[in-house]
Amino acid sequence: MVTLSTPNSIRVIEASPINAAKDRSVTIPAMGYAKQEYSFVIPQSMNGNIKLSLEALGVGPVLFTASAIPVGKRTDQIAIGEKESVFHPFLNNLSAYEPMYFLVGAHPGKEKSKFQLSFKYKLFNDAFDSQMVRGFMDGFHLAYTQTSYWDLSSDSKPFDDTSYKPELFYLMPKIDLNTSWIKAFGIKTGFQHESNGKDDIVSRSTNFAYIEAILAFSLTDKHFLAIAPRIWTYVGNDNDTNPDLYKYRGYFNLLAKIGDPDGLVLETNTRWAEEGPSLQADLSYPLTSLFQNKLNLYLHLQYFNGYAERLVEYQKKEEILRLGFSLIR
Repeated sequence: MVTLSTPNSIRVIEASPINAAKDRSVTIPAMGYAKQEYSFVIPQSMNGNIKLSLEALGVGPVLFTASAIPVGKRTDQIAIGEKESVFHPFLNNLSAYEPMYFLVGAHPGKEKSKFQLSFKYKLFNDAFDSQMVRGFMDGFHLAYTQTSYWDLSSDSKPFDDTSYKPELFYLMPKIDLNTSWIKAFGIKTGFQHESNGKDDIVSRSTNFAYIEAILAFSLTDKHFLAIAPRIWTYVGNDNDTNPDLYKYRGYFNLLAKIGDPDGLVLETNTRWAEEGPSLQADLSYPLTSLFQNKLNLYLHLQYFNGYAERLVEYQKKEEILRLGFSLIR
């Protein structure tokens, strides 16, 4: 049984042996090995980057890319909503970005509920070569993240605040450091605007340019560690409404993410600022294992302690615990 997974779906399918002996017996010589090939059909709804896992064998996953069959060469009908639709030729350039979740406030209460949507779009298809010499345009992306703070304890269920965060960034996804203990290394740099879309005295906005290094390490066959230090500078910050934002958000964030991609994962974001540090910790676990791979959601626990989670009341220190579900972690 082969497990195929993409950011949007997980499928378990059966692989059939090719030219296998009828009695399935294999003779392996001393100091030798046996090789057996299998074949399987990739579901039409899955394309792009796909992870293949052989969970029964306890080996590490394999990543590969599958391209959709051109529409003109199809021999069957296209299902409504498939990415291969002739009306969405650029849909493969759209993908998830920051975590996407819906969380209900547990402490101090439901008035601290929160949800987030986020996606990115690759502007050019000009793939990097193995030396990262060609393919410069492939690194440009547009992104958008929206974080809403929802008071579910009130009768009218109002939104207390929303942060709108459009972004332009450039990603170099693979830089070879010739070091065996670093499995992946990349650099991202960009410019982001953040505002709450309001006016008068509750209006808040800021802009910042940043650079971030992303490193990944393999701890075991199934467990990985990623760290991403980021530094930034404020550009055109709204000095009428949040002139001292830098004292509460600082200029540096360290992301650390550890766990099993198919199991429990802990992510922390730690900022250091003049008024004190701020920490957000996210613990998530896939619910697929509890529902026979039929429910593609994560159980998500989030803890925040610090300043400036949002631009309104950024000077107020808060401690918040939330519980809910995430689509992307």
